[in-house]
Amino acid sequence: MSKALYEATILQLRGRALEAYAALEMLFDNPSSVPDHTEWVEEIVKHARLLAENENVMVTLQQYFGPRFTPQAAPAPQPPPAAAPPPTVTPNPTPLSEEELLKRSPTYRKSMETAKLKASLAEKKKKK
Repeated sequence: MSKALYEATILQLRGRALEAYAALEMLFDNPSSVPDHTEWVEEIVKHARLLAENENVMVTLQQYFGPRFTPQAAPAPQPPPAAAPPPTVTPNPTPLSEEELLKRSPTYRKSMETAKLKASLAEKKKKK
């Protein structure tokens, strides 16, 4: 069996199934839209059988002959190796003195300058 013949068969079955499905939708939504029909239940059964038959044949062909004509999927790429956990920071065993903090941390220096300015402003306000 050629791939083109297989695909044509699947497409034809899918088209017939969709046609039956559309007829069922039309019958359920507005049965009076089909002229000269009063036996709606029989029409619904007829189209339901056509739908089931075409879908079943299509699934059967895909199950038994589909692997011959569909390319094998490439193996999924392996996930990247897990990142190493971040190094654990051990706390400094001895606390730093204020003088050492002023040397090492520009943020601490800035906060101390701000605190001194606020304190001097507060003293000036008290004196007034």
